[in-house]
Amino acid sequence: MPWTYDDYPTSMKNLTAEVRRKAIDIANALLDDGYEEGRAIAIATAQAKKWAKRRDKQIAKKNTGGSTGQAVAPESEKGDGESIHVVPDPKREGWIATQKQKRIAQGKEKADVINKAQEKAKAQKTELCIHNEQGKVIEEKDYS
Repeated sequence: MPWTYDDYPTSMKNLTAEVRRKAIDIANALLDDGYEEGRAIAIATAQAKKWAKRRDKQIAKKNTGGSTGQAVAPESEKGDGESIHVVPDPKREGWIATQKQKRIAQGKEKADVINKAQEKAKAQKTELCIHNEQGKVIEEKDYS
């Protein structure tokens, strides 16, 4: 059953309208490709959230009270959902890892910067995006 912006899976109700629309579009495309309904919903929701994260968009509607039942990471480990990106350093030879436009690691060797960024992404339970020399994302690792 294809979904519409007005008739969608209950599991998408807490997404912001923009992210929910993206998830619905992805889910419908997956259904067209023969995916089972439950699997299409799960994949579409995850992909829509990644899409929103990369664009610094709010993913879920603001919680108006009550407990979510989810454990909260200690403040020192929180990454507020922001992805970590390993990119070429434009000012020096080498690589940097950034999160929300803040430098969190740097070095001459890409592998060293990736290792530091990976540790941070695991601790924060967030996504790590690794770019090539031209700035294109070549690998994504999700630690959430």
